Amino acid sequence: MIRTAAAFAVGLGFMSSATAQLPPSGQTPKQNGQNSARPPVEALPKNRMTSPVIAGADGVRQVTASEADALKPDAGKAPAFFPPIGEPAHAEPKSLKLPTPGGEPPPVVIPATSIGLPSLPSVSALSSRQAPSVTVEFETPDSSAVGQPLTYTLVVRNTGTGTVGNVRVEEETPVGATFIGAEPAAESGNESKLTWALGGMDAGAEKRIKVTVKPGEEGEIRSRATVSFTTAIETKIKITRPKLSISMTAPDSLRVGDTVPFKVTVNNIGTGPAIKIPLQARFTDGLKYRNDKGEAIDGLIETEWANLPAGQSRTFVLNLVAAKPGTQNCVLTCFADGNPPETCKTAVNLTEPQLVAKQSGPSKCLVKAEPTYQIDLTNPGTATTDAISAWTVVPEGFEFVSASDGGVFTTSTKAVMWRLAGLPAGAAKSVTVKLRSVSASEASIRTVVQAGVADANTAMGVAQATAKARILEARCDTAVKSEGVPALRFYVVGQEGLVEVGKEAVYEIKLINQGTGNCTNVQLEAELSEGSIAAGAAGPTTGRTTGQRIVFDPISTLTVKGEAVYKVRVKGLAPGDMQFRVKVGCDQLKTPGVKEENTRFYKE
Repeated sequence: MIRTAAAFAVGLGFMSSATAQLPPSGQTPKQNGQNSARPPVEALPKNRMTSPVIAGADGVRQVTASEADALKPDAGKAPAFFPPIGEPAHAEPKSLKLPTPGGEPPPVVIPATSIGLPSLPSVSALSSRQAPSVTVEFETPDSSAVGQPLTYTLVVRNTGTGTVGNVRVEEETPVGATFIGAEPAAESGNESKLTWALGGMDAGAEKRIKVTVKPGEEGEIRSRATVSFTTAIETKIKITRPKLSISMTAPDSLRVGDTVPFKVTVNNIGTGPAIKIPLQARFTDGLKYRNDKGEAIDGLIETEWANLPAGQSRTFVLNLVAAKPGTQNCVLTCFADGNPPETCKTAVNLTEPQLVAKQSGPSKCLVKAEPTYQIDLTNPGTATTDAISAWTVVPEGFEFVSASDGGVFTTSTKAVMWRLAGLPAGAAKSVTVKLRSVSASEASIRTVVQAGVADANTAMGVAQATAKARILEARCDTAVKSEGVPALRFYVVGQEGLVEVGKEAVYEIKLINQGTGNCTNVQLEAELSEGSIAAGAAGPTTGRTTGQRIVFDPISTLTVKGEAVYKVRVKGLAPGDMQFRVKVGCDQLKTPGVKEENTRFYKE
């Protein structure tokens, strides 16, 4: 309820009175044959006077100066605001927590500024008031003769700011004078009191009453007039109700890791302002809200918006982060006083590419062989990947020969690199690389495949990725053992082809590994003919003689290009051709190699 100054005037009568001097008659007047008991009156000023009075519980009294000022209209003052409920309408909105059903954890309250909600103006109310004021004046001549008609005028004016009603004037006729008549005629009256009912008067209106009396004696006569009226004030208060409608849109499909912009429009289609608008957003577990500190918030956030005037709408964007693939929902609810909650729901399909790599090829090969390895790429996800870069590292013991699909070998990274287009969902792609084994070794052929990065150092783990915030990566390895082929060659050379009986012939045996793999457990054995005996043996290992045989301890490893030299001395005991037979074997030879050298011993 609004109370204004004018409201206190409703139903009260406001009166104004004035007195004026009439011509003296010189004696105490009589009226209607009776002597008046009224005391003599003092002379009053001749000029017109205005004296507002107010009627209250304590009777009629003159209005004080401060009360008269209070009755004046409030010029230049701003209308008062409707007192708000709870707090001023212009107060800053506060974040509030709405009840959480089902015992769920309390929602996270987000300041409206964090979500980007626009600030809206406050609302105000109008006030109205009246300052009623009615005056009555006497207009009289300066003097009049005894026995002659005397006419004076009562002037009633509405000096207030609004219409007044039931204006009523009462006059006590002058003592010592006889009432002759009035214009307009009095409504009722007797010898001592006259009454006029003037009805309603608009602001600034004036009504005049002429009264004629006949003074009966010399001296002064006095008349008293009072005015009463009623005033009313009317105000109209428009009762309004806000009514909110909300809508929300989002892209149909986005990828995991992207920002999902939910565009929200709140429209007040009601007749009054929505003073406070609590907003609540619920979203499925595939969506996250990231606050100013970078913390991810799940499930539910709340905030409060400022006032929304009737007929206006505001739009803001709620940014959520796509965290999981699939159909994800966001439900927005807003509240306005006097209305049920308004809710809207929007779904977004979140897709996610995947990258799988498999590598196939021989796990064993011989030195100088050229094995081929195939890298199979597949995307079992729901979205196309970014551009793909693949690297296959060429290990020690191998060298690059060729690659399919434009693969290029770079010496700085010792890797074969491919630049490939993004792989659609469900698609597959294969590339191949051919290598050559240059030495016996055990190595791993490692391939790294990434979508969204084009930096070999990043793929190899040298630096952190900077090309994309979200990178798809797949790795695959193939262990390979490159085995060399041993090729053991040996030579037997006799220093002299003709030796005298009793003297020594010297044989030199030289072993060379001319293959690509090591020879292990290399063993040499020499066999002498009858009529000759071993005189001595030397070599990388110790030789032992048993009858006509000389057996050397084995050489554990004869590396590629490795050599071993043996020397055996043989003494002829009888003339004739003697054979020196050598047998060489190793783990890599299924059948030992055999060579012979002939020497003729003679006797003079």
